Amino acid sequence: MTVRSLFLSTRLNHSSRALMLGLSFIGLSACADETQPEHFSPPDFSYLTPLHLNVSSINVQDQAISTPDTLSARAPTPPDAALKILAQQRLVSTGAAGQGQFIIKQAYLQKASDDALDGAMDIQLNVSDAHNQHTGYVHARVTRHFTSTDQSASSPAALDALTKQMTQDMNVELEYQIRHRLADWLTDAEGNPLSGGIQQQNLTAPGTPPAGPSTAQPTPQTTPSTAAQTLPTHPTSPASIETPISNVPDAIFPTGLGSVSPAPSASHSPKAGVLKLPATNATHAQ
Repeated sequence: MTVRSLFLSTRLNHSSRALMLGLSFIGLSACADETQPEHFSPPDFSYLTPLHLNVSSINVQDQAISTPDTLSARAPTPPDAALKILAQQRLVSTGAAGQGQFIIKQAYLQKASDDALDGAMDIQLNVSDAHNQHTGYVHARVTRHFTSTDQSASSPAALDALTKQMTQDMNVELEYQIRHRLADWLTDAEGNPLSGGIQQQNLTAPGTPPAGPSTAQPTPQTTPSTAAQTLPTHPTSPASIETPISNVPDAIFPTGLGSVSPAPSASHSPKAGVLKLPATNATHAQ
């Protein structure tokens, strides 16, 4: 073998090795991209106005019982953990005494079919004053059925999507129940009781102006129909009706009615024997 041939062979071996190493690196990079875990953020309700309760503390208790067929633990954020985030971000204690209990009674995800999931969340919120004399509670439950169209129902993306949907539903239901059933326990951020509460909410139809406070209204003016009802009921005598004056001369009384003597007053008939027949003129011409 000549020196030139040996040089060409060595150069080809180095090129082949570099090419194989490059292909191996590309293959490893592709595998790394395929196995890279997805990132799922937990539910977030910090952008909403908190619900301030007139209690000194709020405790979260997880009493949910795990079932053998549950997929909750495989979710990026398990449903019970999502409910704890909801309670911490939406419920704030602003009172000097009393206690609140946020109890998670049920929170699960389970497979319904190859491409479908079922889920449920059930909570109860109890409130009481320092002496446990004034108490109240609300109960909220939500359920959902989720169908995945592009991946397995048990995938992390499907489990995360169903968890966030149910947590959002629970957020709406919980606030509704608190504002309608625990309105007396709501305060502002300084701990002052909210005046009026939900009892003062306007319940008129949309677009209808709200009714103002009841005030004395002025008596409306009498309309023509009302005036007609207030006329006297006794008949009007003909003498009280005035005859309209006309500018056209009357054919019988050209000078008007003013020249006519007033009608004589009614007189009684004379007594019997007073009237006599007139004397007959005997010399009347035949």
